[in-house]
Amino acid sequence: MNEPTYTYGRFVWREAMTRDIAKAKRFYGELFNWTFEDFPMKSGPAYPMVKRGDKAIAGLVQMEPGMDMPCYWTSYVSVPDVAKVCHEAKTLGATVPFGPEHIPDVGTLAFVLDPEGAAISLMKSDTSDPPVERPAVGEFCWETLSARDPESAKRFYSRVLPWKLSQGAGMDTFGVGDGPENQVADIQKAQGSVPPNWLTYVVVEKLEPSVARAEKLGGKTMLPPMAIPGVGRMAIVQDDQGAALGLFEPGM
Repeated sequence: MNEPTYTYGRFVWREAMTRDIAKAKRFYGELFNWTFEDFPMKSGPAYPMVKRGDKAIAGLVQMEPGMDMPCYWTSYVSVPDVAKVCHEAKTLGATVPFGPEHIPDVGTLAFVLDPEGAAISLMKSDTSDPPVERPAVGEFCWETLSARDPESAKRFYSRVLPWKLSQGAGMDTFGVGDGPENQVADIQKAQGSVPPNWLTYVVVEKLEPSVARAEKLGGKTMLPPMAIPGVGRMAIVQDDQGAALGLFEPGM
C-alpha cells in the first residue's frame, strides 16, 4: 500500500453549507455543469459530492433547522495536525465551533472562526490530498480573505498555518513557498458593512455569460466583472440561497 501524500497549506476541499440540497444541485448543476454523487458514510446519511467530470471537487452539507446564519461556502486547508492548529488558533483569539473530529474513511476535520469571525476549515485526510494541478474550467482555483485588520490577519494565519506571506500582482498573498505557483490566497481589506469572510473562486470560460446565467437561475451579482491586471477578470455572485462565490476568467 502506498503511503499517503499531503500538500500541507493548500486548499484541498470546499463545501457549500445550504438549506436545500436539491435546490443547490439545480443551481450549480446548471451554472457550472457540475454533477453530483452520494458518498456513503459509515454513520448518518450519504454525503452529496460535487463532481466535474470524474473528479470530486466539493461537497454539499444540509444546514440544521433553526441555524441563524446565511448559507455559505467554506474551504478546507490541509494541515499535518488538526488538533495542534486548533489549539494554537484558540490561544490567538479564534474559536472552534466544530472539531477536531475524525470522520471514518475521510479524515480529521475542524471548523475555525478566526479572531474577526471569518470561517475557515481544516483537514488531515485519511488518504492523500489531491495532486496540485492547474485548475480547469468548472474547478476551484483561489481563495480571498477579507479582513477588517489585514495586518492582524496576516500575523494570525502565518502563526497557525504553514503559510508564508508574499506579494504578487499588487496583492498581499499567503503561499506555501515562493513563486506564483505556490500562492494559495490573497488578503484584502473588508469593505463597508461586509463582515470578515473567506471567499472561494471557480474558473469559468467567459465571465459575463456566467454572471448572467447565475442571475437567470435566481442568484444575484454582488460585484460585477472587473479586471485584475496581469491575472484575469473576476466577479462575485450569490446563489439562489444567498451563498457567495467568486467567478474567475483567467487572462491569456
